[in-house]
Amino acid sequence: MARIFTLPLLALLLSSNALALNDPTRPTDPALYFGGGNAGGWALQSILLSDDRRIAIINGKRVREGERIGSARVARIRKSHVVLKTRGRTLNLQLRSDTEKTRP
Repeated sequence: MARIFTLPLLALLLSSNALALNDPTRPTDPALYFGGGNAGGWALQSILLSDDRRIAIINGKRVREGERIGSARVARIRKSHVVLKTRGRTLNLQLRSDTEKTRP
């Protein structure tokens, strides 16, 4: 009878150590991905380019060139940045990458 309770309890205790480990897929600074990372609170999260479309993900919303995000208009979507126009200003949102590319 003691074995029935001992094994699950032991498994539970051993797995609780995994909670202290860092998640390698978690963004380094969540503020950069959920607003507040760039001027005006715009956070560029992704850029999708193909022959027939250009899409950017800003603050979790999908936008195309010419569309609005808040008070800004998406002027251009390029490979590594997006240009926003707002209140007579031009803002460049850079696509942030923490990954360092190395040759094998």
